[in-house]
Amino acid sequence: MKMVFDCREEQLDVELISLCINLAANKSSAQIICEGNGLKMLMKRALKLKDVLVMKMIRNLSQHGGATKNLFLDHVGDLAAQISEEEAEEFVIECLGTLANLTIPDLDWELVLKEYNLVPYLKDRLKPGSAEDDLILEVVILIGTVSMDDSCAAMLAKSGIIPALIDLLNAQQEDDEFVCQILYVFYQMVFHKATRDVIIKDTQAPAYFIDLMHDSNAAIRQVCDNTLDIIAEYDEEWGKKIQTAKFCFYNSQWLEMVENRQLDEAAEPFLYGDDGEYLNRNEDVLERPDLFYTAGIESN
Repeated sequence: MKMVFDCREEQLDVELISLCINLAANKSSAQIICEGNGLKMLMKRALKLKDVLVMKMIRNLSQHGGATKNLFLDHVGDLAAQISEEEAEEFVIECLGTLANLTIPDLDWELVLKEYNLVPYLKDRLKPGSAEDDLILEVVILIGTVSMDDSCAAMLAKSGIIPALIDLLNAQQEDDEFVCQILYVFYQMVFHKATRDVIIKDTQAPAYFIDLMHDSNAAIRQVCDNTLDIIAEYDEEWGKKIQTAKFCFYNSQWLEMVENRQLDEAAEPFLYGDDGEYLNRNEDVLERPDLFYTAGIESN
């Protein structure tokens, strides 16, 4: 690390900084790197030279909990100041990712968002095609982090970010990472009354969660399941819909078996109508619920 701190050249050796980036991903190494003025010196170099690789290293450092993450409280303002259209996207991506890692209870996110006027930037970047997908994804992840705070979640809801997230969800529905991170934002928001009411009453987000409850991605299914549980607890109407949807989902094989059995029992006695015309098993029988009920009574 001394080689990094002492280097007076603008461009660090690629092999050296690559090694440091990997070391920063290890918790024990990160603690050693940040001790003393380590983090302060790295931040100074990254911001002065707009060094993407050094900022990538800092981002790795920020993912570790405890004392290491708390050291970033002194640098939140410096990082937030970089979130603008004037900065290079690659550099902004690393700054956004670093901020998103800062799940620190003592961090006043509402003050940060207001002081650096970040809400308009975040909302604009949610528009599909407004930037590279990597940057948009980091914006979504940061929104998820700040939405843990009640006042921040309310402020974001008032700004119109919730409909923007739904539009983005529609645009990126084939990308599992995008879908999962957007759903996670809603998961954070339903914990707060102000944003929960908007999500439940003013959007079709709960319906999206019900649809995605069947997704092949386990992480998406899990976040949907958890979010639906919270929505069901606070809204009776959606609670009934969610209960029915979950019952059908978890008992789909049994329901299919019962339906097929009823179809077989109902159709055979009525294969021919009174006029001798053949009844179509796939159409006429399914459109004749009385056949199912009749068969059910006879089978008893």
